[in-house]
Parts: sequence; C-alpha cells; structure tokens
Amino acid sequence: MNIENKLNTIRKNHGPWTAHNLELKPGIFTIKPDIPDRAQRRAQLYAGLTRTLLKLPNLYGLRVLDLGCLEGGISIFLAQSGADCTGIDVRPQHIIKASFSAEVMGLKHKCKWIQGDVTDQNLWKRLNKFDLVICSGLLYHLDEQNIISLLKNLHKYSTSNGLTIIDTNIAASAQECFESDKGKSFWGCRFQEHPPERSEKDRLATDWSSFANNEAFWLTERSLTNCLITSGFGTVLKPLYPYHEWGHQTRDVWVAFPGPSDPNGLPLRIDPDQRPIDHPALNKKC
Repeated sequence: MNIENKLNTIRKNHGPWTAHNLELKPGIFTIKPDIPDRAQRRAQLYAGLTRTLLKLPNLYGLRVLDLGCLEGGISIFLAQSGADCTGIDVRPQHIIKASFSAEVMGLKHKCKWIQGDVTDQNLWKRLNKFDLVICSGLLYHLDEQNIISLLKNLHKYSTSNGLTIIDTNIAASAQECFESDKGKSFWGCRFQEHPPERSEKDRLATDWSSFANNEAFWLTERSLTNCLITSGFGTVLKPLYPYHEWGHQTRDVWVAFPGPSDPNGLPLRIDPDQRPIDHPALNKKC
C-alpha cells in the first residue's frame, strides 16, 4: 500500500483529518508535521491517571472503551501502550480514518471500531464491560434527554474495579434546570449545536457536533457530579495535577469510580451553590 496515496484518497472522499494529527510512518502525518496533537497529550493524561488510580504498572490487556472517538487518536495511543481499545463514533468518515490509521500503524489487532450512536440502547447491547471508559469531548454535545441514560451506561459497562474518565465542557453558572424521571434537578445552560432547519444528513457531515439533537445541555460541575452519583458511581474526583489545560476555564477532566461511596449516605451536592465565594472573615481583613 502506498500510504500517501491512500491518505490522499481518504481525504478526497471523506474530508481532511480535523482532530487527530497522527504520525502514520516517519514523516507522514494525518494533518501536518508542525501541528501539535492535542489528542495525544490527552491520551497521555488518561493513561497516567489510569496507571496511578488503578495502581497498574502498565496498560497491557486493559480493556478500553473510547466514546465519540473521532479519528481514533486517543485509542491508537492507548493501544500503542498495550491496551485493547474499542472506539465508537457516529460518523462513518471518522471510523474510516481511525481504521486506516490503526492498520498503517500496525495496531489493527489492538483496535476495534464501531460506527454507532452512543444514545442508541441497541448499540450498548453489543458491548462487554471495560476497565477504562473514556467519554472525552462528547457529553456536552448531548441534550438533557440523553445525558443521564449515557452516564448510566458508562457505569453499567464499567468493571467493578475500573474507572470512567469524563473530559467535558461545563456550564459556568446554573442558568436553568431539568428534572430526571426520579425528580432530581440538574442545572446548567443550553448550547446551540445546529440550526433547527439542518437535516440529519447535514448534521452527520458536520464534525465536532451533535448528531440527533439541535441543542445540547451543559451541566454545572456540581450537577455533573450529581448526575454521575445518581447513575450509580460512588466516587467522583477532579485531578488538578497532572492536567491538560484548555484555552478556557470551563473544560476539565473528572474521574468516576463505580462505587460504593466511602463514606456512604451523603446527600447530593447542592446546586445552585448559594454559598459566598470567600470566607466570611476575609473581607474584614482585606
């Protein structure tokens, strides 16, 4: 196979790579040699957090589920580190690019690719449990009808001693809320993904966006935590170091463990948070 010819054919038929700048072979990149690969830096963070929190010497044999995998860069990096990865994305052009990259890089046996909608319950019935579930750059594309059902599936398909990594945008303030079927309130803000008149075909062709919904709901940090707990997780952590810094303050990484909580029986976090920002005594001295 002439890699550069095949690469150019895929670009012509399915559009250019927009997210993951992989070095397929020495000097041959999916985007350009001088473009930093943010996906690799995120994958390095996820790998390090997994080794530390699960007390693993390496990732060999670790079963990884990569939701909304785009062009496969995160899964491919983890596969290079020994993990067995399953990447899911709704857009066929992403799966074609991911599959091509994994094959060229000699990782076809370590990567499985599935084209599908993560909000489709029939998709989940085809899956087994995973030691590491990655939901990176996906949650903030969903509407309130699908957020909780997705988080429940993340918990259901995580092994009892595994972990889930959520890398997402959040709402800076609690502007409006929705209620779950159990009467729990979750706060955040709405985000316009597509104009109402955009067809399903055009939504599918639009990278870095939702598929089935025109509006998304961004949770506040407290409501994200509460959603994870009500979905079955027992512990939610936010690593401050090591980290991956985005260009805005409302995107970060959270890690969720299947449970149980210790101590257990705590109420959910209060949202909106009405506490004063500063300690009461601070203004008296400053």
